[in-house]
Amino acid sequence: MTSEIKKNAEEVKEALKDLPEVPGEEAKEVEHKDSLIFNNSVVEKIVSLAAREIKGVLDLKGGFISGITESFGASNDTKGVDATINGKEVVLDVKILLEFGQSAPRIFEELKQYTEKQLKLMTGLDVVELNMEVVDVLTRKDFEEKKQKSISNQVGSNKQDYNRQW
Repeated sequence: MTSEIKKNAEEVKEALKDLPEVPGEEAKEVEHKDSLIFNNSVVEKIVSLAAREIKGVLDLKGGFISGITESFGASNDTKGVDATINGKEVVLDVKILLEFGQSAPRIFEELKQYTEKQLKLMTGLDVVELNMEVVDVLTRKDFEEKKQKSISNQVGSNKQDYNRQW
């Protein structure tokens, strides 16, 4: 049996002798790693949806771009939330419209606990910082009226644009 091994080894040496040598390092085994990555907008959407479930949060307040997209009838599911992901850690900035008569400190604590829970469950990410900014206070009635007026303006604007085409 050892003579067969020697014979095979000699055949391999013979077959390899005419091949050119490759200069450089010895071949290294490549290490492959699996990964799970979340886009910032996914984290922002999770937080946005979670915030809207908290009693006393009327809505989230987006910036200039968010206002433009909404004026054209598009919804912005991440408005009012800015997420910065660093590895497994997340920093969140959330801008809310507070319902008159509701406790901002209570809402802050609920938002913190609920977003931490949802992000951990859905992504495995840890919230290391949450900054909540109250950008306006409205009664539920005033908020609903403004919302309805905004929807009416969008529909009217779209009708005018449609009629102008014809």
